[in-house]
Amino acid sequence: MTQGKCPACGAAVEFTAGSAQVVVCGHCQTVVAKKGLDLEAHGKVGAVVDTDSPLRLGVEGRVGREAYRVVGHLQKDHGAGPWDEWYVEFDDGRTGWVSEAEGAFYLLYAEGLEPELKLQDFAPGRRFSLRGHRLAVEERGHGRVVAAEGQLPHDVDPSADSHYVDASGPGGVFVTLDFGAWAKEPEVFIGRKLKLTELGIPPDQLRPRVKQVALVQARCTECNGPLELRAPDQSKRVACPYCGALLEVGKNGRLAFLELLQKPDHPFALELGARGTLDAAEWICIGMMVRSCEVEGVRYPWEEYLLFNRGRGFTWLMNSNGHWVFLKPLDAGEVSARSGVAAHLGGERFMAFQRVTAVTERVLGEFYWAVRAGETATAEEFVAPPLSVNEEETETEVSYTRGEYLSPEVVREAFGLKAPLPTPQGIAPSQPNPHRSATAWRWVGLWAAFLLFIYIGVNSRAANEVVLHQTVALAPDAHSGTATAVWFSEPFEIHQRGNLRVSLGANVNNSWLGVEGELLNQDTQEVIGFYEEVSLYTGRDSDGAWSEGGLETTDYLSSVEAGRYVLRTQASFSKQLPGYRLRLVSDSPRFLWLFCSLMLLLIVPAWNLLRSSLFESSRWSESNLKQGS
Repeated sequence: MTQGKCPACGAAVEFTAGSAQVVVCGHCQTVVAKKGLDLEAHGKVGAVVDTDSPLRLGVEGRVGREAYRVVGHLQKDHGAGPWDEWYVEFDDGRTGWVSEAEGAFYLLYAEGLEPELKLQDFAPGRRFSLRGHRLAVEERGHGRVVAAEGQLPHDVDPSADSHYVDASGPGGVFVTLDFGAWAKEPEVFIGRKLKLTELGIPPDQLRPRVKQVALVQARCTECNGPLELRAPDQSKRVACPYCGALLEVGKNGRLAFLELLQKPDHPFALELGARGTLDAAEWICIGMMVRSCEVEGVRYPWEEYLLFNRGRGFTWLMNSNGHWVFLKPLDAGEVSARSGVAAHLGGERFMAFQRVTAVTERVLGEFYWAVRAGETATAEEFVAPPLSVNEEETETEVSYTRGEYLSPEVVREAFGLKAPLPTPQGIAPSQPNPHRSATAWRWVGLWAAFLLFIYIGVNSRAANEVVLHQTVALAPDAHSGTATAVWFSEPFEIHQRGNLRVSLGANVNNSWLGVEGELLNQDTQEVIGFYEEVSLYTGRDSDGAWSEGGLETTDYLSSVEAGRYVLRTQASFSKQLPGYRLRLVSDSPRFLWLFCSLMLLLIVPAWNLLRSSLFESSRWSESNLKQGS
């Protein structure tokens, strides 16, 4: 431990962290550095301002088996409000940083320099590999230190603007490339995204959440209208719902006028302050905006509602033509996307649907970033209904969200709305296809299996008895359709009631033969008639050889009673033939009834399939990427 007096004001300062090279005097904000056994002043730095951070100097925590202590604190700013970075020292001598951003925490360790990397090569959305990690660039930005306290590993220069690249990978991996003030070879920091509870800090050591009391019941600086802010500690911009003034939230909790926005020309479906339960959490609507895009000269507007939950942070609810989508933030590294083709998330493939330039037209309420009317972003949507992956890209940042389609009734119940929401118009990109019914196909499969089981069972018990197998000779002087072509069988027995399969065969050649039969029951005198015909024609034309017909045919007589029968036949023919063949098989079930039953089962699913195909065609006709499913 090194102790001494501040060279500027004489107040006591001490170095308790072995890795610290400078300490910020708590009395005069002078940066005090070690120089051998002496201390020297390296200028002053601003005092930290109250933020919503639960961390503070001196708290101790544990990540896994590694215990650490917070020994230093930096506040950085890129012109849109400060963020906090905390310097930590572990018991084993390792050091790291805990960075905060929009309610999330990132524990990062210094991993040395990475030569040959250039800042300009890391555009938002770029995917690359580094130190064994697959990464995607989320943000390329810059910022300078505006305030500091405690012990730090290096000197602090408030005038230097430092450039950085933030990237994420699967499993919460997070990487920062610090290019410094001159965009030199970057210092690499590797770690992961953590929840506050995963920092292992006892609750009694956490700093109570600071509320900017001045903002809780603030008033618009232009119209003096009351502004009840729902997230005063994290809001950076406020749009007055009365006069449309866009106000900036200052560090001291005061509001400053920026510009006068055009008020929305239509009522929003939700109101500021509306509370609703989605995804097992209660959300409050703190901001809303109208955005639009233009495709082939046609403007397409939609509404976006910013939702806030103290424990979960921020998320979005979007309404487009009565279709609602609940959007949850994603780390860029969790998504693999190829513009215009597809995106992959969690093993699921999302088809590219549309890519547009989204313009912010109107804003109301409060927002966690420096929102402005007229700001633009390139937005691309990938769909796997009822889910979607949405990418928004600006010059400095890319962000992803996972969307889930919600029906108006779900939104109405979630927010306790009394009046019904407008009926959806058209088909939304991620709207589930109402005609796709996996349940219907499962029932078809079950019934088909049941019918097949019955058919196999009936066939296994059927007699399939050959009761007559006869070659009938025709006399050389027999004439077609006359008594000379009549034949009578010997009496035969049919032992079991059921179908009777009748097969006729003849050696026809470019001719035909028909047989009219009468089956006489000798006990009841009942007569069952039938007619069978065979024909075969062959030839050759410009397309080659052809043939039509065959030498055999089969038909069924239904429900023939058991008994003693005689068969009478009379032949008709186009050419003289020596004879024909007859075969009768009793109790022979037909496959036709099973086929017809299966066809009936398929009517409803086939109709649904047709409607499903038409629905998908209508959906993808709205895509501006000329790609569909």
